Amino acid sequence: MKWLLIACGVVLSLTGYMACMRSKVQRENPVIQRSLVKWESTGDSASSTRLGKDSQGHITSMENNAELNRFQFSTDSILLTEYSKTNNRIVYAFKGRLDSAGRLTEGTAIVGYADHGTDTVLHRFEYDDQGYLVKEYRDYGKAGIYIIIYQYEAGDAIRISTWYNNELYNTKELEYYTGKNNLTGLEDFKFRKNINHMVGNVSKHLVKKITSVAGNGKLNYSFNFEYETDDEGLPLKLITRKGKKVSGVTTYFYAAKV
Repeated sequence: MKWLLIACGVVLSLTGYMACMRSKVQRENPVIQRSLVKWESTGDSASSTRLGKDSQGHITSMENNAELNRFQFSTDSILLTEYSKTNNRIVYAFKGRLDSAGRLTEGTAIVGYADHGTDTVLHRFEYDDQGYLVKEYRDYGKAGIYIIIYQYEAGDAIRISTWYNNELYNTKELEYYTGKNNLTGLEDFKFRKNINHMVGNVSKHLVKKITSVAGNGKLNYSFNFEYETDDEGLPLKLITRKGKKVSGVTTYFYAAKV
């Protein structure tokens, strides 16, 4: 009888341990039941941006006070347009080709922000064997060629170097909160915020700091980012600081997934 009581105690201990471990895993890796639908910014870049999504949860539009972006996907291509509410016309149109993983390989943009006319920009994208964007070419014709090179560490883009006509134009250094995952999937520093992973995998963590230095070594800017997150790890508020001064506050809004 004594050995039976001991065996029962061991089983109960193991059961309790496994339940505890399952609970711990669930807390550390929660199933995200909501998706981002809007954010509102105050400060230097005040705006309210709303996201439109289809039944699969893919972003199909992005609209703020000044513009409306639309993303129309087909099997192997995308049509992206940006409509300016101020100018009452389309100021940017991009037609791109997608590979079997849904990533952009190349595309042509017709840019008409200025009143003097339109510019044609040819794009080409390259990825590493893990699916991260490592190089982008932007050919402006007579105006020259930009080459943007991305370097990664542990799944995060830590350095972005931009070259113009074979001369270093600027370099961005990025730092991250390794304990805060990038659950929204948006990246301000990649092509069109990397909507729907158009240019490959997104950085795994939330950005902590971005420092931009010109090709001549002069500091362009340096921003620090602070986040308030919920129990699932979704950002509720982003505070952007330039030095100690708050330059903007962004609040995020979510809706239940369909």
